[in-house]
Amino acid sequence: MTETIVYQSRVMHEVIQLATRYAASSATVLLTGESGTGKELVAKHIHQNSPRDKGKYIRVNCAALSESLLESELFGHERGAFTGALSTREGRFEAASGGTLLLDEITEIPLPFQSKLLRVLEQSEFERVGDNRTRAVDVRIIATTNRTIEDEVAAGRFRADLYHRVNVLRLDVPPLRERRDDVPSLTTHFVDRFRSESSVMLRGFSRPGLKTLSDYHWPGNVRQLRNVILRACVLAPGPMLGPSELPKLEAKSDPTTDEPTFESMPLGDIERHVILNRLRQFNGNKTAAASALGVTARTLTNKIARYRERGYL
Repeated sequence: MTETIVYQSRVMHEVIQLATRYAASSATVLLTGESGTGKELVAKHIHQNSPRDKGKYIRVNCAALSESLLESELFGHERGAFTGALSTREGRFEAASGGTLLLDEITEIPLPFQSKLLRVLEQSEFERVGDNRTRAVDVRIIATTNRTIEDEVAAGRFRADLYHRVNVLRLDVPPLRERRDDVPSLTTHFVDRFRSESSVMLRGFSRPGLKTLSDYHWPGNVRQLRNVILRACVLAPGPMLGPSELPKLEAKSDPTTDEPTFESMPLGDIERHVILNRLRQFNGNKTAAASALGVTARTLTNKIARYRERGYL
């Protein structure tokens, strides 16, 4: 199903206006903002409103691929280039030629590979793995990150020259807590969507219920709101929901104004709070955060993946 950018707030109106202006250019766009804010939807909006809208829109999740897999995924490979390369494969740059390539979470790209990516962005040419022939492409690049990219450069985890290459047209997608006016329209959108997808009783939220949703700080942003509405649609005891059906939201406070009371929090919530605080403390560095928490990097990665699935990130 095609996703829609739903908004009423002035700040999101300004974001979409700027994104539409960016669409007319072929310059690289850097979208920043927390996880779950809708950066990919903004990227699609840019593509669909650009002269490249008839071309392909292709997304690559940079965080999910190792350096060796990234090279093959982005540039393609020839048959026999490595073990398991049973046939020639076109890379994402070639596939997206004439269209748009989204490099999602670009700051997760391993440092050694960043120089290869820089060359493609600078010269619009590359070689497939296992092939010496240089290939030219015409691709519009949109990159996203949920990290403070300047901190990544300062820490030596992201090349300064690559940063300057992608930081041409920049757009920050604000968190949901900074555009609370969007919560009612988003809630209506998700209720209508889930109701059309299955037989559910929920028709909407009462005015106090909407106020509870609007007052919550939404650490997982729109993704978390979507998951909360989905659960409400599945478990709704009646056609309208109020604050009493959202006890977990009522119990939590805005982190910008209050500290959480651990005594009143379930053990899982306390663990999540400590883990996310450690990640913020180490600027998203999972290895350092895992060491400080006394767990392995794999354990921390698995927990973060579960938090994302549940809409907390």
